[in-house]
Amino acid sequence: MVEAIEKVPAETRWEIATKGLTGACTAMMNALKGALSQEKFDEFQVGLWSQAGKGAKELADTLGLTIENPRDIDEALRLLAVTSMGPEFEFKIIEATDDRCVGKTTICAWHERWKELGFKEDLCSLGHQGWGDGAVESLDSNFTFSLTKNMVRGDSYCEWVIERKK
Repeated sequence: MVEAIEKVPAETRWEIATKGLTGACTAMMNALKGALSQEKFDEFQVGLWSQAGKGAKELADTLGLTIENPRDIDEALRLLAVTSMGPEFEFKIIEATDDRCVGKTTICAWHERWKELGFKEDLCSLGHQGWGDGAVESLDSNFTFSLTKNMVRGDSYCEWVIERKK
């Protein structure tokens, strides 16, 4: 089996793994949404993704990333997204100051699977917000994360703001 895997280029393996992970998780979220009350589903989503986001601190520490401002936090979040969920993302920073960073994505593995599977309901917003909250809190509790736009809600891109607490 090892020989067969090694014949598949690393980029192709990563693409297959990304689609498998995001497809399975998206289908699972859809099934859970149908099996649970809205309140229980929302609670599950926030808890699961908040915990996953907290991996940002371990990643930053492992890689020796310096977290001094919101742009550093955004960079760590983007790195965590790609290393844990695959390369199917396109990120941009729209604004970056000492107190605030606005980022956006126009291509997202989760949104791609959502479209491919034909889902109509928002399976993403609470999870994305929870993931961002967990990640930012773990990196620097002096900042907050706010999801301000979301493709699954009809926006042309997802947008988030990392901002110093007032």
